[in-house]
Amino acid sequence: MGEIQIISNRDKDGNFVVSSEAWTPDKIEALFNKYNPNRKIRLEKEKLAKAEKAKDLEKD
Repeated sequence: MGEIQIISNRDKDGNFVVSSEAWTPDKIEALFNKYNPNRKIRLEKEKLAKAEKAKDLEKD
């Protein structure tokens, strides 16, 4: 298993940092994609299916 890193709640100056500030959506997305690569494929399939459904509704 990989190395475990402790997530600090303080910045380099010792100020408290809220978790949402430390973990931006981009960082979270990268983490999910790293440890669950199939998630990215599933999300793409769902996105394409949603687009196809919307296209079909426009035709009617």
